[in-house]
Amino acid sequence: MNAKRLIINADDLGMSRGITDGILIAHRYGILTSASLMVNMPASEYAVDRLASTPKLGVGIHLNICQGRPILSASQVPSLVNSEGRFHSPKEMIHRLWRWRINPQQLEKEFRAQIRWAKDIGLRLTHADSHHHMHIYPAALVPFARALLAEGISRARASRCVQWAQKQFLGGPHEGGIARRLFVQAYRATLQSSFFHQLECPSRRISFLSRDRRNPEELERAWLNTLEHFHYGTFELACHPGLPQPGFSESDTICQQRENEFRWLTDADFRSVIIRNGIQLITYRDLCERHAVCDSVVSSLTHRHLANVRHR
Repeated sequence: MNAKRLIINADDLGMSRGITDGILIAHRYGILTSASLMVNMPASEYAVDRLASTPKLGVGIHLNICQGRPILSASQVPSLVNSEGRFHSPKEMIHRLWRWRINPQQLEKEFRAQIRWAKDIGLRLTHADSHHHMHIYPAALVPFARALLAEGISRARASRCVQWAQKQFLGGPHEGGIARRLFVQAYRATLQSSFFHQLECPSRRISFLSRDRRNPEELERAWLNTLEHFHYGTFELACHPGLPQPGFSESDTICQQRENEFRWLTDADFRSVIIRNGIQLITYRDLCERHAVCDSVVSSLTHRHLANVRHR
């Protein structure tokens, strides 16, 4: 593709009012093009009420199985919740997904319930991803793909990651030693080409080293370096902008990162870098150049999938 296309997507829309306000302002006055909504959070309805002010913002679903309570009753999804009826913590949920200690039918039902919550309230979802990337762990792969097909969602976040930095690391921007990084890189590439091949995805998601994410100055340089050396193709930059909110931000482990990213997204210098390098800012709607054809294919896949389910 002889074009540089970038989706700048904010996760955690609806998690809090401060995060929601930061996302919407970063879109209206900055370079943010897309956001992913959490539907089981305290500010979910607050977020939906304010989306009317940002009609050009692409809004997808941020499927969440590791924070708060499920949309379904705890009795319907017992493998996903603890004794208090709340989702297991991210660490515990990852442990269970790796070891197949989650019921896949319950997981698919909860994914679909969250998608339907957003659809029933009137949203036309552009894409799907998940909180803490839970959908890429083994026990969640099939439930995620089946839920999206059944609910008519055709686009999803890329599983593959890429990093553009002055110093490249074998195996990409993943944690651990070389062997682990190579394994994770191969695993994610396989997901995108096999489990999620029927979904429209960006080529890759831009990622950064954890040490850079912990250092605001390094992370800002990494953002700028990425935009200055942008490649041809379609990519997503996932981010977490937000504004502080008393009573919430004190316990938010990435509160400062949210404020920093909000500042960068609304900084005229960042917009200038994008313009100078000929980067087209798009949403997930733009992944298919011919939307009608794309939606027709997804509809066909959905009906075929449901027919297969009925005949089992």
